[in-house]
Amino acid sequence: MTVLPAVLASVAGSIIDRLGARSTLQWVALIGLAVNAAYLATHSLTGFMTIRVLEGLIPVGAYAAAPALIMATTSPERRGRAMAFWSTYTPVGVATGLALSGSFAGTGEWRGGYLVHLALFAVLALTSPLLPRVPQAVLRATTGRPGLFSVWTQAGPLRLSLTFATLIVMGFGMTTIYPEWFARQHATEVGHASNILSVATLVMIAGGFGAGALLARGWRDARLLAGIVIAASLISLPLFAPGLHESVRIVALIVWMLAQGAAIAVVVGALPRVVADPMQGAAAAGLLSQLAALVTFVTPLIWQPILQAGYWPGFVAVVVVVAVGAWLIFPRWSGSD
Repeated sequence: MTVLPAVLASVAGSIIDRLGARSTLQWVALIGLAVNAAYLATHSLTGFMTIRVLEGLIPVGAYAAAPALIMATTSPERRGRAMAFWSTYTPVGVATGLALSGSFAGTGEWRGGYLVHLALFAVLALTSPLLPRVPQAVLRATTGRPGLFSVWTQAGPLRLSLTFATLIVMGFGMTTIYPEWFARQHATEVGHASNILSVATLVMIAGGFGAGALLARGWRDARLLAGIVIAASLISLPLFAPGLHESVRIVALIVWMLAQGAAIAVVVGALPRVVADPMQGAAAAGLLSQLAALVTFVTPLIWQPILQAGYWPGFVAVVVVVAVGAWLIFPRWSGSD
């Protein structure tokens, strides 16, 4: 499902800026209906794989249109906090998905998950007319129609997207190896470690909300990100070091997830600041999603060799280098500068 976002997200964002974020979200709901109906109807592996690729249209549309609509319809003083709230969609989505569909996994009723998704998209389609409309003042403030690839030439969105991608290398990379590493250290099953990681992921929501609250109180995003980078680097020691009690490692994991949620919220919350034209938000958000999707293909190549070697200082080194790199890349100026 990450193939289409990795290839199309930024261009799709530019197209969404032309079509309108609100109408795009309405189409996303209809595509979700069609995709899940197709899952229920197909009985071949080829059919499932084809639908899986086409399902990528949903994140391509939603991950660009939703933040664009938020940026275009919220007041400047509330934008950063609103975007920080939006940044929690991943842990919220994971938790909701597990709660609603997890019981169907590994059973003869596995198609029930798609039925639940179908119902959710039906609700989204029926309630989509309630989505806010972009104010006329914002529409009049737009600077015109830039080229489909113009966002790649804008330093602010590009550097912010690179920052986000760098954080994905750190956060996503850790989740690809941690269940096995945790299981090795505590002589437990990988499944048990995966369950611990899944529950700890929910803490990212609190991290996102906390960062949003601090931004709303006037904290500078670059300074806040610096503190998060330092915290992530320090907590990586008990997160990966051998010989620690399981409870100590779980506490470290919770703090790590808090830092991850806060870091993502800070970066996503900076999106309105680096976009000069409020009607180009989808293109910038699309670039953010595209680079994040691209790095997921190469991130395991960084983390897996360290896991195979069992060299825990390598994990810490990756965290420190990536975290500091993210802070250095992070843009500190507004889009109009």
